[in-house]
Amino acid sequence: MPQLPEWVLKYKTKGVYARKTKNGYALYKGHSERVKGKSYPVFRCDEYLGIVTQENGLVPSSPSVKPGIKVLRYGLARIIESSCASLRKNPHRLGFDGELLFVRAVLSMEDREHRNGYETSYLSLMFPSLDLERHLNAKEQSQLTTMKTQMLSKLRERFKQDTDELLELSTDLYAVFVNENWHLSYTDERLISLAAKHAVLFDLGGKRR
Repeated sequence: MPQLPEWVLKYKTKGVYARKTKNGYALYKGHSERVKGKSYPVFRCDEYLGIVTQENGLVPSSPSVKPGIKVLRYGLARIIESSCASLRKNPHRLGFDGELLFVRAVLSMEDREHRNGYETSYLSLMFPSLDLERHLNAKEQSQLTTMKTQMLSKLRERFKQDTDELLELSTDLYAVFVNENWHLSYTDERLISLAAKHAVLFDLGGKRR
């Protein structure tokens, strides 16, 4: 194997391989493995890192977008969860499904109290495997009506005169799953300001599916 130039060798760490190209040296992370029928190890590329040139050093590869992008409504659900989580306790004590009632109450504020509304909301990750198509009996429906009233009351108690604006702006904040991680969509500056004022944290991140 030809000796690599010094300006390439400094990037040649364990598990990193270099291949000469017309523009410089392409760097890859990879490994060797045995393949049936071959008497020698076969190189498997795990990740393309970019091109190394003497003039510019390592020019990293622009990350490609992997399949499996998801976009879920996030802002309103996050604000209500941070303010009204305690509302699930009393229905639980009474033997009701507090999580189902809570999710239905949140979705009703978006006028999306149905299965598709649930599946396209971050609530489906916060409270997985709920059956939004199950018919509620009279007692459950009464509990849900009470929870909706209490939810709006709690929100107005916490956010005061900013309630309507904060809730409206939050409906345009989405959770985006791309390249195996969750990210926030563009966040309006006014929403950022109101969230900071009322200590609302949009703490989204990680690999939660």
